[in-house]
Amino acid sequence: MKKIIVTLSLIMAVLVSTAQNLEVGIKAGLSRDNIALEDVQNLSTKIEGNTTTNIGAYIRLITPVGFYVQPEVIYNRRGSNFTVQGSGSKAFSHTANYIDVPVLVGWRILRTVRFFGGPNFQFLTKQVTEIPNDPNFKVESLKGFNTGFQVGAGVDLLKFRVDLKYDFNTNDMGSAFSYNGVAPTLQNNMITLQVGFKLFSIL
Repeated sequence: MKKIIVTLSLIMAVLVSTAQNLEVGIKAGLSRDNIALEDVQNLSTKIEGNTTTNIGAYIRLITPVGFYVQPEVIYNRRGSNFTVQGSGSKAFSHTANYIDVPVLVGWRILRTVRFFGGPNFQFLTKQVTEIPNDPNFKVESLKGFNTGFQVGAGVDLLKFRVDLKYDFNTNDMGSAFSYNGVAPTLQNNMITLQVGFKLFSIL
């Protein structure tokens, strides 16, 4: 991951230095989580991802040949429902709010279709894990900072920007809860559909 980020940083520096157009816009959309638990040991668990919302803004630096760099700031919520089989079935919900800062490198074809990818820097702002009223459960803390990766495709229609993204984490995001001393770690993948709107551009 570190080598990928360094390589992308060099590519971004080159693209920024040759950019001839700057676009600023806003975007919002829906995300669907796919969370997996690791280090579960002998726990029997079931996970159901939730559909959540996101909102933010972006800046796009475009070169004459269609390559671009697009940093974004997105307020994103990740959510899921857990079921743990212990002395009976215990179900509870979990949500975590993040400020996501993806820095995407892309290629725009015929000014319409785009393909992109890049690192996503995730800053935890709030965690709500509603554990059952059971002394065997304990709320644990997620990591305050994570690095993920996004790949996807988009379409530009007039001033509208439509993006379909696949977001994944290469490392665990920490533990949301523990049961009888076992604290499973979270791995999060997410599919996001966003609609953006170009506010203005500078030639």
